Amino acid sequence: MAGRKSTSGDGDETAGEAWIRSADGERAVRTRVLNAFLDKGGTVTEARLVEGLDSLWTVRLRLAGRAGEVLVNRFDSDEPRTYKEATLAIRTIWKDMRYRGAITISTERDYAAKD
Repeated sequence: MAGRKSTSGDGDETAGEAWIRSADGERAVRTRVLNAFLDKGGTVTEARLVEGLDSLWTVRLRLAGRAGEVLVNRFDSDEPRTYKEATLAIRTIWKDMRYRGAITISTERDYAAKD
């Protein structure tokens, strides 16, 4: 389920710097590792906010110098960080993740179907 990978190419590995890849190929990063990446000068290049079937929002990012998209997990867990309101997720992307670009918003829900 989880693999460990250095957050930098210079061999600077620490036990807490886990970039996770799930069985379905989705990649994720814990919030604390993302914060360390940003503090070291890393940047978010794209952000996507996804509404799940459970009406909770998750954040997916593209990071400078990293291939592909990563799901943002909780600070100390391999579970996705979720938000009940899109506005809170957007504020977090802007303030905590220091991203000011366009945010793509999508949903997994089918609003045409009756609930």
